[in-house]
Amino acid sequence: MNKLITTAVVFLILFPSSFVLAQVDQQLREDIISTGYVHRPLPLDYSKSYESFGLTKKVLQSDMLCDMENLIGWSHKGIGNMTITDERCINGTHSMHLAAPTTYPQFLGWGLGFGTSLASFDVGGVNWGKYNRIKVYVYPECEGARSIYLNLYVENDGMVKVPDKYGREGYHEINLINGQWNECFVEMTELPRDKVTKLSFAIEVFGKERTMGDSLKFDIDAVALETVENPEVVSGWQPAPNRIIFSTTGYRPDSRKTAISTVHSNNGRFQLVDYQTSGVVYKGDIQKEKTKTGDFETLDFSDFKHTGRYFIRIGNSESQPFYIDPNVWEDSAWRVLNFVFCERCGYPVPGKHGVCHTDLNGTHNGQLFALNGGWHDAADMSQQVLQSGELALALIEMAQTAKEKNNTDLYLRLMEEAEWGIDFILKTRLGDGYRAQTWGTNLWTDGFINTKDDSTKRRRVRVHNRAFENFLFSGIEAAAAMAINDDPMLKQHLRKVAIEDYAFAKKRFDELGFDELSGGGGGDHAAMASNSQYIANISYTASQLYRLTGDKHYANEAANSIQYTLDCQRVIPINDKDKLCGFFYRDLNKKSIVHYTHQSRDHVYMQALTTLCETQPDHPDYQKWKQSIELYANYLKTIMQYVAPYGMLPSGVYHIDEVKDSLNFYKVQVGISKGAAKDYKEQLENGVKLDEQHYLRAFPVWFSFKGNAAVHLSTGKAAALCGRFLNDPELMDIAEQQLFWIVGKNPFGQSLIWGEGSNYPQLYTALPGETVGAIPVGMQSKFNEDTPYWPQFNTATYKEVWNSSATKWLSLIAEF
Repeated sequence: MNKLITTAVVFLILFPSSFVLAQVDQQLREDIISTGYVHRPLPLDYSKSYESFGLTKKVLQSDMLCDMENLIGWSHKGIGNMTITDERCINGTHSMHLAAPTTYPQFLGWGLGFGTSLASFDVGGVNWGKYNRIKVYVYPECEGARSIYLNLYVENDGMVKVPDKYGREGYHEINLINGQWNECFVEMTELPRDKVTKLSFAIEVFGKERTMGDSLKFDIDAVALETVENPEVVSGWQPAPNRIIFSTTGYRPDSRKTAISTVHSNNGRFQLVDYQTSGVVYKGDIQKEKTKTGDFETLDFSDFKHTGRYFIRIGNSESQPFYIDPNVWEDSAWRVLNFVFCERCGYPVPGKHGVCHTDLNGTHNGQLFALNGGWHDAADMSQQVLQSGELALALIEMAQTAKEKNNTDLYLRLMEEAEWGIDFILKTRLGDGYRAQTWGTNLWTDGFINTKDDSTKRRRVRVHNRAFENFLFSGIEAAAAMAINDDPMLKQHLRKVAIEDYAFAKKRFDELGFDELSGGGGGDHAAMASNSQYIANISYTASQLYRLTGDKHYANEAANSIQYTLDCQRVIPINDKDKLCGFFYRDLNKKSIVHYTHQSRDHVYMQALTTLCETQPDHPDYQKWKQSIELYANYLKTIMQYVAPYGMLPSGVYHIDEVKDSLNFYKVQVGISKGAAKDYKEQLENGVKLDEQHYLRAFPVWFSFKGNAAVHLSTGKAAALCGRFLNDPELMDIAEQQLFWIVGKNPFGQSLIWGEGSNYPQLYTALPGETVGAIPVGMQSKFNEDTPYWPQFNTATYKEVWNSSATKWLSLIAEF
């Protein structure tokens, strides 16, 4: 038995009374026990999903597009084949049979997989404007496949072309259950469809997982165009009519508990109702608010602090139930932990996959090594070792919070999962400052080294000794050394390597400075770091080593290095009405302000500064550090006005000429390397003009890769760090508002975490499949606009499940 699992199991046997599950959700409590404390995936609950609710909508019109009695108008290309079958059907006597092999002798197309089996229907340029939904039945027959999905593509050649230039619009991944008919739909509320030319279904071929057979087969039938009542609003700040927008997970008793209503109310009142007794426990007035995002009706029941399960009633409308409980976020810790567990690489996850990627490999000093472990990054099977390291740190943070609350079961399980990641960090160290760092793959590989699925350049493990990562890993290793108490040899080793890795990093940084990052991103997210963030990371790691060793050398390093970051902070107000300042520039040139697109380390600035203040309260620069924290805290408080009555932290302030600072600008963008000036200007002008040189954006300036969960959660972590240090409830509320946004207090009323709260939609899961606790890259904005955009169409990157978002979620809930 795996040693890490043994720890939890032995503890259970020896100290069963210590395991008193503190779950708010009783069903989750039973599921945790039945899965051996999440050593098997938590069961899927479809009853509260967006798709289950969607199937209950009233259909006003339904017209058959393809009854599949013949294949007239259909064509096929790519690998595999398309035929007609009478083996099974929903409508009439036949259905389309689309098939593909699970692997292929060569790579076809631009993607990471082997190729696609594509069936396309010639629509003929028809206007679908009167319809708002596509309905289809799909029967997968995929031997041994534990993750099943089929892609649906819509193409439009009218006023707005679909797909868009980044290949995002009109693409929809349908997650399916194997061996049964699946009733599927996709609402197309805002999809351009004035001249629809093609509808396609596609099987993507990504290799054979251990239990899979040789083919992927899908029967497709009864493709219909429908008009449904109450279609979803998918963009803007205003929710759909007759909706109550709230945190579907719930609230802590001390939370600022607010909601938004579009329900017509005759008396302007709302009720809070006990879910168990149906008794009204609270009544309040609905308030009218005029904000910078529009006019809203809002509810506030912050003064109601009784623990329980409740729902909101306005007139004849009722919300789904939610909890009020001091430990309301701990349930999400278990669910997100479940997602993390299911993303393990090189480990047999029951019901998900066997030991995987044993053949991915790299070379160092002429030696070939195989490498798997840690956690896959996302819906694909790629790996960035740094993300596994940061995830391990977040698990440790949440574990310490669980320990402080005497939640022993959660503490042990989080530490066990963290140690899986720590082991991987140690495995990737090559002993001389070099580390295995990243690899890109979207395949179940064949297990044989140097065959086609692991030998291409894109799939080789990258090895380098960049100082930036070694600084970060040193801090993670130091934190782990201080947190692990039941394995003295591991603890001692982590202390040793933390010191070594800092020395490797310091030597290289002293030689090269920031030049090693000057090459840009190139798919390597760590290379997006700014100089000011780089130095903040060095300071934080040095403080961690000071905590670990007590060596004053590290205290001096932490205090001396932070000065560069402080010099990058805006201390002179800009010329807006609020005299905004406190944000950070990327470097001392102060041409580009710090921003993040889909990955973020925005919290590092406050992490470094608050840790300095905590570890060196008698330092002569203490007041300088504190003033910097206060300046940034006031900045966060001020910009929240631009998203009210929601709580999502804005991306921040932008200067009109940042796009001209090409080295910095394109470093943070993925999928674009030039020619952004026109779109940049338009995106800024769709934000809020602050003065002649500055705009504020709610969402980042971005292009191909979109999704802001990690972005605003990371800034939320910064708010929490400031709030704890300054003992400021307003900042702690700002931090918690980031959690509320993710689980439903957004214009679409959807929880972005699958299985958490209610009304959670399908996410782009690709290879791991539908998973409790999966969290995506995040909400996007539409084209160059600066308003939320969350269509049902399910594709990367915004709906792709991502461990970076899970990392930021766990790190932030650790503050509560």
